[in-house]
Amino acid sequence: MQKIYYNGDIITMNDINETVSAILIEDDSIIFTGELSKAIKIANEDVEMVDLEGKTMLPGFIDSHSHFTGVANSLGQCDLKDAKSFMQIKEKIIDFIKINKIKENDWVCAFNYDHNNLQEHCHPDRFFLDTISTKHPIILIHVSSHMGVVNTLALKKMNITNDISDPEGGHYGRDVNSGELNGYLEEEAFIEFNKQRGMLPIEKLLDLMKKAQDLYSSNGITTVQEGMVNRQLFQLLKLAASKKIFKLDLIGYIDLLKDRDLLIDNIENKDYHNHFRIGGYKIFLDGSPQGRTAWMIKPYLNSQGYCGYPQFSDDQLYQLIAQAIEDHQQLLAHCNGDRACQQYISQFERYLNNYQGAKTYDPVMIHAQLVTKEQLVKMKKIQMIPSFFIAHTFYWGDVHIENLGYQRASQISPAKTAFNQGLKVTFHNDSPVISCDLMKTIWCAVNRKTKSGIDLGKEETVTVYQALQAITINGAYMYHEENIKGSLVAGKKADLVILNQNPLKTEPLNLDKIKVVETIKDGQTVYKSEKNLTGE
Repeated sequence: MQKIYYNGDIITMNDINETVSAILIEDDSIIFTGELSKAIKIANEDVEMVDLEGKTMLPGFIDSHSHFTGVANSLGQCDLKDAKSFMQIKEKIIDFIKINKIKENDWVCAFNYDHNNLQEHCHPDRFFLDTISTKHPIILIHVSSHMGVVNTLALKKMNITNDISDPEGGHYGRDVNSGELNGYLEEEAFIEFNKQRGMLPIEKLLDLMKKAQDLYSSNGITTVQEGMVNRQLFQLLKLAASKKIFKLDLIGYIDLLKDRDLLIDNIENKDYHNHFRIGGYKIFLDGSPQGRTAWMIKPYLNSQGYCGYPQFSDDQLYQLIAQAIEDHQQLLAHCNGDRACQQYISQFERYLNNYQGAKTYDPVMIHAQLVTKEQLVKMKKIQMIPSFFIAHTFYWGDVHIENLGYQRASQISPAKTAFNQGLKVTFHNDSPVISCDLMKTIWCAVNRKTKSGIDLGKEETVTVYQALQAITINGAYMYHEENIKGSLVAGKKADLVILNQNPLKTEPLNLDKIKVVETIKDGQTVYKSEKNLTGE
């Protein structure tokens, strides 16, 4: 089946000035982009003509980092993003339990609370959560996904007692006077707790996955990431693929520290099978700057010299890098603080000094919040890709000013410098940390304004075209899929998104108002807005 799309702004992302008047697709592939008259001439007689009516077409958006099953899970959880106090948290969770008729002893999970935005300016504790329920195990997941709080029953259910020691790279909160656990879990303590807590019933998860895909596709995304795959999750994703649940491409990154053998034993999954494949390995090097667990060179403000902390020693990280390279795999590393960024770079440099000429497989620095200009220069030499969580400028810009001071905060996500260095910059939303709305991310990258309206590092603003590169062709490059995705070129996949306005012709402060009209994956419509969104 052939289709010609015409009468709109068709931005190929092949060149900054390149737009075409028509695109011809056949089944799941692009076979021509160029003049409408030529497209008609080479098309079959029964080609379907699709009038864009002045709307704008781009390559399908590419999510360079998120947690797909986390998004799916969140659709069955209590959302606390609007909670401004402990009491509002309590009200929302009580309503959630009643509306969903959650049985006693069944888990109650709430997410998206942010202690920075609460009236109390601190995390709740288990004693407060016990006032919500002592008959349901409760877990609150911080908006960063790096920490959380549980009630007393949840601790009991997981057999966690006061004599437990902090794990390496993590922390259990305790009452300052009694030393008893207060229910707060940080980094590795939180991650391990969630892992042991287990997953929802399989059929429920598969249903939520379908809904999560609808959410991604409604935002124009055609390629999605599962950012940290353990053994249990891998089996779930393989099952979903076998049941042909996925209509978007899903790329998973295996937990290198704990589950390296998953990739070795399933190397055939490096190629797509029913839209799912393995992309490589993932590790964590530090925490979150808004949670004050990111590893910094200089201390946080008003912290008595506290700089956060690492997950690994240099030698431990070196061994993980060596494993990834020797397995011929791409490595993604979560790095937020400038000290964590430096550790990642320096241990790659150490490996390359020991094995000159070795291939790095385009390692990725995920988030790269406080990466410095000097570090970006070094990244170029080792072919390391910065994937910026650039929406931090808006969502936590004010918090970063409070934690770091304006000068340091204004240097987060130095995207302009990275582009100037010739790096293949990508942007992501780390969903479910924030919504997978990539048009909002473009707004953040182009405007760099905080929630309170402060301009945060205007010298690091990028052009709209650069922002679009970060979620199209550069995203494809990061996944080593630039030959099949990321631009509208003959021979590539017919992964397309139609917007109601042209971002290149839109006032920068209005970029987040642009809406996705239709999302097309492999030539098939996977999302279409029910609203009548006309082109400009």
